[in-house]
Amino acid sequence: MNKIISILGIQTELIPFQRNKLKGLNADLLLRFAYYTAVFNNKDLCIIQPKNNEPVTPLKYRKITEQIENVTDMPVVILIESLPYWERERLISQGVYFIVSDKYAFLPSLIANVRVNEKVRKPSGLTPVAQYLLLYYLSKNHITEFTISQLEAILPYNYVALARDVVNLEDLQLCKTQKDDTGTKIICFEKNKRELWKKAQKYLSSPVKKIVYSDIFPDKDFTISGMNALANYSHLNPEQQETIAIWDKDFTCLSFQFNEIEGIYKVEIWKYPPFMSGPDSRFVDKLSLYLSLKGEPDARVEKELEILIENMSW
Repeated sequence: MNKIISILGIQTELIPFQRNKLKGLNADLLLRFAYYTAVFNNKDLCIIQPKNNEPVTPLKYRKITEQIENVTDMPVVILIESLPYWERERLISQGVYFIVSDKYAFLPSLIANVRVNEKVRKPSGLTPVAQYLLLYYLSKNHITEFTISQLEAILPYNYVALARDVVNLEDLQLCKTQKDDTGTKIICFEKNKRELWKKAQKYLSSPVKKIVYSDIFPDKDFTISGMNALANYSHLNPEQQETIAIWDKDFTCLSFQFNEIEGIYKVEIWKYPPFMSGPDSRFVDKLSLYLSLKGEPDARVEKELEILIENMSW
């Protein structure tokens, strides 16, 4: 009798893998795991289950699954009875697919990293990665369809983060996904960017996570933001105090002195990279700038922000 497991609450049959289709694997791999095939979300999978409790590092698991995938020509998923949170995160960071009993599954090409038996809730807003991806499409790209691998090649995020946050966009109906003939997920955006921008308004937030000040110019990649960036895009005059934006990931690597009260330079710590306009651009992108200044009480600023959006070349 074939084995039945639950993947995210869905009963899935495990069929023992035919040994003749495992030719090419060394004896150690054949003895270390039990091999099964399964169909989940209309996709054939190779499920491997460790036969003992011998510890295996996430990097080693990645190499093992790559070897098996080359032989079976299927996505390889590790079936594990239990796994601590930090070990799951380490496997995710290596891009290793896995199922933990009937509680967790990480299958980014098929479904998001989710936990079953939790009430499914529609997200109330965009994650920083999802917002960055959406604004990148709105402000820079004329292509309306992408694979996750294509996005990974042009954005400063890895496959795992992008796969997870595409789901965030899809849940908020800001993109759609479909599969091509090879089973590869295709992310599709609306062609009418102005309408998509309007639709996304209630989910977008300021990219600014925190503001600090310094009398020393940070020795790190930065982008001009705030009022001086708006002055570059409008008829406003620039301010004497320079405002610069730094990704919080880069900010943690800085060793310069700063405080939260005053300084020659105003430093905005952003939730996502502020250099969307391109590596050679000195100014943050217009849409992120709009979100960072939205709500400013100055009527002149409000007016220029409206003009900024109105004149966008979607």
